[in-house]
Amino acid sequence: MANNTKILCKRKNPNEKNVEETKKKRPKIQKWTVVESDIRHNVQAQQKDVAGFTVNTESNHCAITHKQLRELINYALLGEVRSSPPSWCQIHRQKELKGVAVIVLHGVSQMHFYRYYLQFKRLRKIFRFRFSMPPPPDDFLHRIFGTDKFPPQDKSPTINGTPTVNGHCLMTENNILRPSDLDNHPIIIKYGRKKQGLTSYLLNEEELIKNDYPLAGHPGSEGFVQSGCTAKVTDNSPLFGLDCEMCLTTKGKELTRVSIVNAEGCCVMDELVKPDNQILDYLTRFSGITKTMLVPVKTKLKDVQARLKKALPNDAVLVGHSLNNDLEALKMIHPNIIDTSLLFARELGRRFKLKVLVKSVLGREIQSEELVGHDASEDARGALELAQYFIDQGPMKVAKLNLENFQAEQPAGDNSTPKPEGKSQVNRLSDHLKASCRGAGGRPCFHCGSLLNKLCMGDQKAVLLGTKKAMKELIHQGAWHKFECRTDKEVVQQAQTEIPVASLSLSHFTSYSEYIECNLHMKIHERLLHEKMKQKLSEMCTVYAGPFCEDFCLKSVKRTFQNCGSISSISVITETHKVQRPIKENTLDCDTVLKKLEKDVTSQAVIYVSGIQQTLTKEDLSEKFSKFGHVEAVICLGDKADAKPKECFIKYGSLESAQEAQATMNGQEVRKGRLNVLRALTPYHLQTWASQRSYTAVSPKTFDHPPLDTQSFERRKEKLSQCEEELKNVMRTMDRYVGRLFKALTNNTLCIVLLPGTNSAQCSTAGLCLLEIKQNP
Repeated sequence: MANNTKILCKRKNPNEKNVEETKKKRPKIQKWTVVESDIRHNVQAQQKDVAGFTVNTESNHCAITHKQLRELINYALLGEVRSSPPSWCQIHRQKELKGVAVIVLHGVSQMHFYRYYLQFKRLRKIFRFRFSMPPPPDDFLHRIFGTDKFPPQDKSPTINGTPTVNGHCLMTENNILRPSDLDNHPIIIKYGRKKQGLTSYLLNEEELIKNDYPLAGHPGSEGFVQSGCTAKVTDNSPLFGLDCEMCLTTKGKELTRVSIVNAEGCCVMDELVKPDNQILDYLTRFSGITKTMLVPVKTKLKDVQARLKKALPNDAVLVGHSLNNDLEALKMIHPNIIDTSLLFARELGRRFKLKVLVKSVLGREIQSEELVGHDASEDARGALELAQYFIDQGPMKVAKLNLENFQAEQPAGDNSTPKPEGKSQVNRLSDHLKASCRGAGGRPCFHCGSLLNKLCMGDQKAVLLGTKKAMKELIHQGAWHKFECRTDKEVVQQAQTEIPVASLSLSHFTSYSEYIECNLHMKIHERLLHEKMKQKLSEMCTVYAGPFCEDFCLKSVKRTFQNCGSISSISVITETHKVQRPIKENTLDCDTVLKKLEKDVTSQAVIYVSGIQQTLTKEDLSEKFSKFGHVEAVICLGDKADAKPKECFIKYGSLESAQEAQATMNGQEVRKGRLNVLRALTPYHLQTWASQRSYTAVSPKTFDHPPLDTQSFERRKEKLSQCEEELKNVMRTMDRYVGRLFKALTNNTLCIVLLPGTNSAQCSTAGLCLLEIKQNP
């Protein structure tokens, strides 16, 4: 044991000769560093036309929120005259910025970045700043870009006299309803003209019976389960969107999928359900459900009923389109219902289709003919937003939309490219905004409206590019120049032309999310990916050591290995090993990954410090290490709130400062403790992320599937292994697309790549924000 300890100590600590040489050279190195610092300062002073980005020393260098990202984008585009500087970072020489390019990789998370680290060759080399982000709400892009629909003076602007909703022209001048027509409108007759609370739109018992809703004690409701929501409903009661998909069995239609979203649009439940009886027809053309998808499913109707009862508050209001069919499939009775097929009333009892309402009122497409079947969560969210719109705007506003004429006259502002003749919709909207947002002396009031409106008033171009799938789920606003593409490859080709001339661009890549949808079992059981990543990170941080004699001291082993960093745990095993990492399937590419991690762009001027005594605070460390150069940050693992770390990363402004600090401080005794100072071998962001365990963000309450038997688990594991190479190719392709877009940017363009993460009932994972200002080498 003594010999082994001695050898390990020699490997980790500098010898006496190196220490003496370091002491002799110290004054010379310090003088050289000062000169280099002056040179760098002079170079930056000369390059007055180069924009720069830094994170404030006291801010979190590993994580930001969607709100902080919004602050950055607003300031980058508008400057301090029209926007406040961000609280967490600085943009130097902001006036030199040519624009902001945002790229979104849908469905990709922070976990995917490190799992497919080797495939993201360009992302890890180009972008020097890397920040974790919280799991995304459904409207995270709306929050980032601050999409106030229109100026507050007129919530329903007109273009050439035509009212618009979300940028869509719904009526022409010839179709504007006269006051007498409004009085006879079915919605006005049913609800009156005044805006009311949600309780006014609940179906009463007579309406429930008339529209075949299941009710206790009524025929056809035998054996149905009560939801348990018996509390009194108020105008503040929570709304939940619900939609189900069914198949045809020997007993009729039975449930195969149920989706529920809350008032914020977040998915509360999205479950596949295996029917109790033999399936005759999967009704795939309507439901999107196939035989393959239901093979591994163990969830039964009674399981869904129990989870639904547990998820709904006592005063919950369910919203859906012809919701009686969904409750029939669920075999549940719920008293508080808003039915959007009845809410948007028509003459003679006719009903609008959900697809038509979402298109005409919300301005987006659902139930695309190019996709097989409906998306239950998409339909649930659409119905919920329709009800919210009706409640917020009131019957009069809805009646004025004149929805009856929508199918006859399609929106003029829904084209993917501007019309060549006359003013485009964007220019007309710009004129409208300028006219309606005037301050004192006729000057534009730049604090009015959203970021897009401000850009529009300043004649700055905002470009939105993506596939049809991305377009229908995201921002629909007239201020965007929209380019709808068929594939991600086409997005790149179009973006290379449009982005350089735009102040703001938002490009969407959906290759991964589309792949997951084609392999739905991966979407539902993506937890396996997280478990494998958790296991891989754990094994990468594990070493075997030995052999030891029978009377060895475990404390001596721990004390020896603490020279390399803090130890999470020590386990004694009987097998014989040298000092090495575990050799398993997950770690076959471990050495390759570690070599790439050592060269990560975020680690170039970073050192790792361990052996820190508890009497040392972050401020003490910053003071001691700042004599070698400017310390940008002292980063503790997990960014712990306590100011007395046992280990940390220290980030310098230059590589020379980091090298000198390592050579000088390694092995130095500070407050009765010997510091171990090494070059950072892995990015500090990876270490803080791993210590937070954000890759296991799966709540047992929302992922409560029955345990799998060994055979089912192995089958699923085998299927995931078959998809692994395909996923690597998908990630590699998206990485190449991002590289091509970055290359096409003009100098001094702020480029932001968002791996937004996921937020569903099955899995909630953190996102990742990559940031860099384009400068030619």
